[in-house]
Amino acid sequence: MQDQVLACLRMEIQEQGALLGLFAEQQKSIIQRESDRVMMLVDAIQQQIELVHRVRSRREMVTASLVPRSRLSRTTRLSDLVTRFPAPMQPMLRALTDELLRIADHVRRKANQNQMLLARSIEVIRDLLEELTPSNPARTYENDGRVKISLKGTAAAYKS
Repeated sequence: MQDQVLACLRMEIQEQGALLGLFAEQQKSIIQRESDRVMMLVDAIQQQIELVHRVRSRREMVTASLVPRSRLSRTTRLSDLVTRFPAPMQPMLRALTDELLRIADHVRRKANQNQMLLARSIEVIRDLLEELTPSNPARTYENDGRVKISLKGTAAAYKS
């Protein structure tokens, strides 16, 4: 069972790393204004996110199967379970757990950066379209302060 936990952690780190790579590639494509590539990466990222969720669920299932034996609750964090493993395994488990948390945090930050870059790109395009079609309505904002994106009324800019 302990080997399964190690294998699950390694696989989750690998898949999170792959997701991080896709987000980095997407960011590069956003900056280089490769819209086709950005859209292709959206699909790849979504598929990778689904894979990460499946791998995480598998790890949680394997970890949960250890819970009854260790007399801990099902809500116990993985890092707290480390002490229930044999002492020789604990450093490796701690390192894998720390790496998983570090990569997951990096993935969240990169995803947020990409979202902000895409929103800013759309805002810049909207500004350009407003200059081309001054009849566009004024900007409105979402509750969280982001610009509400609406391309209504911009179809004329695309007609040839």
